Amino acid sequence: MLPGIGDWLAASWADYRRRWLSLMTVLAAGGLATAAVVFLPLLPAGLAAYFGAGSPWVIWSAASLVSLLAGLWLSAWTQAAAVRAAGNDEGAGDALRLSWSQTPAFAWVLSLAMLAAGGGFVLLIVPGLILSALLLFAPFYQLAGEDQGLGALELSFARVKPVLGAVAARFLLAGLIAWIPCWIPYVGWLLGPLWAPFGLTACARLASDLRTLSPSPERPSLGLAVGALSLVFVAALLAGSWGAARGASALYSSYVSGRLALQAPDAQTAQALLATLQRRGTDEDVQRSMTYLLALSSAAAGAP
Repeated sequence: MLPGIGDWLAASWADYRRRWLSLMTVLAAGGLATAAVVFLPLLPAGLAAYFGAGSPWVIWSAASLVSLLAGLWLSAWTQAAAVRAAGNDEGAGDALRLSWSQTPAFAWVLSLAMLAAGGGFVLLIVPGLILSALLLFAPFYQLAGEDQGLGALELSFARVKPVLGAVAARFLLAGLIAWIPCWIPYVGWLLGPLWAPFGLTACARLASDLRTLSPSPERPSLGLAVGALSLVFVAALLAGSWGAARGASALYSSYVSGRLALQAPDAQTAQALLATLQRRGTDEDVQRSMTYLLALSSAAAGAP
């Protein structure tokens, strides 16, 4: 059996305290590196466009593509290093260095898990929640060197399935504990980022407990299921994007032709919207904001 919830939380807290500095250093360094590689390609692109070195469309498209690819790579590297730092007693430098070569495999495992879970969410939410719990630990096992790709997903599935209820309860509890400080008035925005990594540390501890419970479980074959769920998710994503693009185009056409009149909020409504977004609005502010948004939605829905 898995350790009790109290024992699991106590062990997670001990891990978090011991690894906090390393984990936060990894997140800070990786975040800064990711931001740098995202924005740096835009500087030469701006200079090239300013001096007329070529077509602005080509210049900015190339710069945006480089920025996107570099950002995705550094973001995956940061996530891999954070998972290593949360699950191992190694310094930030070691976590960043060792995870660099593991980044492609980590990104592949994470993509497979997200595609499969996304397909489950398309199938009426509940299957997505179940699949999220079943496949959650695949990246942890990939970084630990136990398996790669689809094999890591199958390993996570096999270890979680016999104790799915207990794992799901712990997963939700870890998320709730990590999220609570964000709702503290005035200081939540500061405490939240410092406390949020506890959820990752708790998941790393749970992955370790599952490994101890089932070192070599009998694995199912998930290739067909993961492929089918991925297709479902991609098809839904493409259909949603196409529908949104058509809807936006129709609304724009109605607006420029004068058939759709969207009224700007008055001063009192604008203040109510701002207060509601800042989470300091009264019930009257919330009601006024909702009335305005519903009016906009009705006008857009009724546009020719």
